Amino acid sequence: MTPRIPLPTDRLTGLGIPDTSGLSPAIDAVRGRIFRETNRLNRVDPVTTELVRIRNARYQQCHL
Repeated sequence: MTPRIPLPTDRLTGLGIPDTSGLSPAIDAVRGRIFRETNRLNRVDPVTTELVRIRNARYQQCHL
């Protein structure tokens, strides 16, 4: 399926999807920041991560 918006390049990302970073450099910068921050989550204690996951599930009324 071809994109509806003409892209400035035919490059693909590592995921095999079209690279749209040239359309909005500001969004690309934020995406990079989010990626860096989520990589830091690997340093969080696994117990804390699980407690946050359970709390979020309760908040969203998911049944565990």
